[in-house]
Amino acid sequence: MQNYFKNTTFEFGLTKYESLPVDIGTEVVLCGRSNAGKSTSLNKLTENSKLARTSKTPGRTTEINFFRVDAQLRLLDLPGYGYAKSQKKNASMWDKFMSDYFSKRKSLKAAVLFMDIRHPLKELDLEIIELCRKNSVDLIPVLTKSDKLSNQKIALVKKSVSSYLAIKEIINVSINDNNGFQRLRETIMSYLD
Repeated sequence: MQNYFKNTTFEFGLTKYESLPVDIGTEVVLCGRSNAGKSTSLNKLTENSKLARTSKTPGRTTEINFFRVDAQLRLLDLPGYGYAKSQKKNASMWDKFMSDYFSKRKSLKAAVLFMDIRHPLKELDLEIIELCRKNSVDLIPVLTKSDKLSNQKIALVKKSVSSYLAIKEIINVSINDNNGFQRLRETIMSYLD
């Protein structure tokens, strides 16, 4: 099956809401704690291991990075929000960007929230969940590193997260066996007009 995301390219990085490009098309934002495996998952989603910088030191992304999938769809890779919150001088700027982006941006259709399956629904995850709820932005919960748990344990975590969020489908992914990425692609593509 052809991967719709295979030709995704890096466009630019920015730090201010005022610098955002024209508000047209479809944007899906990728967010998660600094160690949730977000950049690695983006690389697996696009089948391009060099697209998003990954590091043994979580939280290296310090800008909002824009990736162009095609003429209609962009993916936005947010800094791991452990980083964003820990940098005091950037914290208020970051909070303002997030608030403005989630409340004003018409092309924002959904937020993919990457959470380590062993530690889901931490305080910083809940902040993103609340931002989505408050601004009526669809949430796509993704549990990463699912190869670390047994199938029985995966099912229990998914059920718990599903119940908490009142969202039926929780996607679990593993970069080691490619599990779940096709379903994630299909889910993102469902937001295209």
